[in-house]
Amino acid sequence: MPHSLPATKLMIPASEWPVVFAEATVRDAIKFLRIVTEEKKLMQGHSTPLVLDRSHRLVGFVHLIDLLKNVRPLCGDTEAPCDLDKATTVVSELTVPFAGTVGPADSILTALDLMMDHRVSLMPVLDNEKLLGIIKLSDVFTTVASLLFDEEIIEEKDILMKRFHL
Repeated sequence: MPHSLPATKLMIPASEWPVVFAEATVRDAIKFLRIVTEEKKLMQGHSTPLVLDRSHRLVGFVHLIDLLKNVRPLCGDTEAPCDLDKATTVVSELTVPFAGTVGPADSILTALDLMMDHRVSLMPVLDNEKLLGIIKLSDVFTTVASLLFDEEIIEEKDILMKRFHL
């Protein structure tokens, strides 16, 4: 059944997610993330950068808003470019640790339980401290919703579509 799927079946591989190193400056992180986003054409929702230490272990993540808050004071209200060379704060100072993790054999329901308990939308999948990938709440939702909605019931589908004007 879909709800008993292992976390690895629903996760997005770590290689497809943006990562920055904890010792990077905000300036370098922003520049790197822009390059990665353009080159890899990252899917929507793959924008929260993960933060790794020098040993490539997951430290947490950094909110894009925190990176931008860090550079906003460097940008005046004029047309002049921002002085990003002064964005020297280290990413580790802005890093938020993950509230929990799941292992590769854990079910997506285990991931969902942790996400609900901690009110988070991303859950790392680790194997012996090695980052395998990330599970997004939106993907868990889609999978669980498929259990609740049988597309063969056309009448219900039509009623719902009319009710919500979709």
